[in-house]
Amino acid sequence: MLRRLPLPLAVVVLAAVPPAAPAAAGPPPAAPPAFLVRPATGPAALADDLAAVGRADGVRLTVRRTLATGDLLVRADRALPARGAATLLDRLRARADVAWAGPETRLRADADPVPSGAWDLHDPVGGVYADAAWAGGADGAGVTVAVLDTGVTRHHGLAGRLLPGYDFVSAPDDARDGDGRDPDATDQGDWAEPGDCGPDFRPSSWHGTHVAGTVVARDEGGVTGLAPGARVQPVRVLGRCGGTTADLVDAIVWAAGGPVPGVPDNPTPARVLNLSLGAPGPCDPATQAAIDGAVARGVTVVVSAGNAGADAAQQTPASCAGVLTVAASTVDGERAGYSNRGTAVELAAPGGDREHGVRSTVDTGRTVPEGDGWAAYAGTSMAAPHVSAAVALLLDRRPELRPAEAAALLTATARPSARPDECRCGAGVLDVDLALRAATGRPGGTTRLLVRAGVRPGEPVVESAGVRLAGTLSRLGTGLPDWDPAGVPLRPVDRTGPYRTVLTVPAGTELAYKYTLGDWAHVEQTWTDSDAGCLDVADRRVTVGAPGTVQVVADLTTGFRGVAPCDR
Repeated sequence: MLRRLPLPLAVVVLAAVPPAAPAAAGPPPAAPPAFLVRPATGPAALADDLAAVGRADGVRLTVRRTLATGDLLVRADRALPARGAATLLDRLRARADVAWAGPETRLRADADPVPSGAWDLHDPVGGVYADAAWAGGADGAGVTVAVLDTGVTRHHGLAGRLLPGYDFVSAPDDARDGDGRDPDATDQGDWAEPGDCGPDFRPSSWHGTHVAGTVVARDEGGVTGLAPGARVQPVRVLGRCGGTTADLVDAIVWAAGGPVPGVPDNPTPARVLNLSLGAPGPCDPATQAAIDGAVARGVTVVVSAGNAGADAAQQTPASCAGVLTVAASTVDGERAGYSNRGTAVELAAPGGDREHGVRSTVDTGRTVPEGDGWAAYAGTSMAAPHVSAAVALLLDRRPELRPAEAAALLTATARPSARPDECRCGAGVLDVDLALRAATGRPGGTTRLLVRAGVRPGEPVVESAGVRLAGTLSRLGTGLPDWDPAGVPLRPVDRTGPYRTVLTVPAGTELAYKYTLGDWAHVEQTWTDSDAGCLDVADRRVTVGAPGTVQVVADLTTGFRGVAPCDR
C-alpha cells in the first residue's frame, strides 16, 4: 500500500498538527491479503483456476479487478497470518500460468510538520533561484502537473490553478466519500482513529494540498508556487492509512493519458507526474509497467526518495527505472539527514529539516476540511514538487523536451554537495535558473561559484564570529568595499564542517580573497615549525569560469590568528 513517509520514520502518517495522545489501542485488525498477479496466458483462464490455490487453506481467491497494465488485483476472502499469506503467494508464483506475483503494497507520503520559512525559492545557498528563473519569463504556462496524492481541498490559494482530476481510492471506507472511485478528487481528510492503522489518533495531513501549493500556489500567506502559470491535476490515490499500489498503477496510467478499465479517459493528460509517496521494497513490475507507459507518452515522472535515511533503491516507486528520484536538501544546501540516498537518486531539492521547513497551502481542519491555512512541512514529499515545477518551467520554454532530456538538464546544472561521497544525493541541489539557461541556450553573464572552506566548527571564537570571505568584494556586486573583513558570511555544513557559501559572479571575473572571522584580528593563518609560529596565508586567487555553469572552489584553512593552533 502507498504511504506518506513522515520524517524521520518510514511508515508513519504525517500529522498536520501535533497528535493527541489518547489511550493506547491494540493493533489494527488484519485485512484479507491481496496480491498483484500478471498472467502468463489469458487473465480469464487464470481467474477460473484461482480456487485451487487457496483450497488447501480453506481460502477463496478472487480477481477484484484488472489494472490498466493488464495485471490482476487478487484478494483472499478472509484474513490470514503472515505465514499463511506468504504461502499463498508462493503457490501463485509456482503456477505455470503466472508470470509474476507480489503482495499489494501500502504506501504513505513523505512529510512532517516543522517551523516555516521561504528559503526554498530564494536562499542563495539552499534555494532553487526562483527569482532569476522567473525573470526570464518562464512560469509553467500551458503545462499540466498531475499530483498523485491525497487529493486537494478548495483552498483559495489554488483557485484557478486546478484542473478536473479523479479519485482512484477504490475502498469507500478509506476514501471517506462513500463510493470509492469517482471524478471528485477533493481531499476528504486522511485522519486515522486509534486502531485504524496504528494505536494513535492521527489528524488529517492535507498532504496533496501542500504539494500542489509548492507547484502552483499564488503569492499569499507567504506561499508562492515555483511554476505559478502551470495547472495541477489532482489525482487521489491516498486516503485513510495511505493507499494501494493497485490504485497507484491505474492512476499513473490515467494521469499520463492511457486507458483504465471502467474509468473515463483523461481529457487533459499531464506532462509531469508528481509522486510524493512510497513504501519499503524494490519497484514491482506492475508499477514499472505503468511508469514505462507514461514515459513512452513523453511524461516526466518525479518521485520522492523517502524519509528513512536509507538507500532509495529499497523504496518504491523511488527505485523504479525511468523516474526522477528526488532527495531532500536543507537551507544549507546539503542532504537532510532523514532523506533516503544512493544511486537511485538523481538530484536533491529543498525539503527542509526540523528548523527550516517548506511552507505551503493546507487546510485547518483536524479531520474534515474546515478552512484555508498555511503550514511548513519537511520531507522528500516537499522536495519532489520543486522538481516537478522545475520540469514545468522547462516545458514552458521547450515543449518538445522528452523526460530524459529534462532530467539531463536538471542534473547537469545542479549545485554539488560539499561532500558528495557522503551526500549520495545524485548531481546535487536543484538550480532552476541554471537549468533554464541551459535549456534555452542563453547562459547569461554570470557563473555560480561554490566556495568551500575546510574549517571545523567547535572553537568558541569560530562559532560566535562565523567564517567570512574578504577580498575584492566590489567585483561580486555586494556593494561592500574591497577587503571588508565582515564581507561575505559562510555557513557550516554541519557540526564537523566545512563552511561554504554560493556566489553568483560575473563570468571571467578575477577574484582575490582570504578568510576571516569577521575582523582583521582573526585572519586566516598557517602554522610553521620555525620560531615564526603562525604566518598570514597569502591572498588566494580564482578566475571565474564560463557563464551559466557551476564552479567549485575548495580551500583548506589551517587556523586563524588568536585561534588554536595560531593562538600565540
